[in-house]
Amino acid sequence: MDDAARDRLVNNIVGHVSDGVEEPVLSRVFEYWKNVDQTIGERVEQGVMANRREKAL
Repeated sequence: MDDAARDRLVNNIVGHVSDGVEEPVLSRVFEYWKNVDQTIGERVEQGVMANRREKAL
C-alpha cells in the first residue's frame, strides 16, 4: 500500500469505529489493527480517541 491508500484505510476504519463501537470491542479493534500493522493501529486509536474527545465537547 502506498501512503494515500494507508490514509484512506485509516480514515475508513476510524469512521466506522467512531460510529458507536464501545468497550470491550473498541480495545479489541485497536489490538487487531496493531497486530496487522503497528503504525496503522496507532493511527486508528489516535483518530478514534480524537473523535470521542470532539464529541464530548
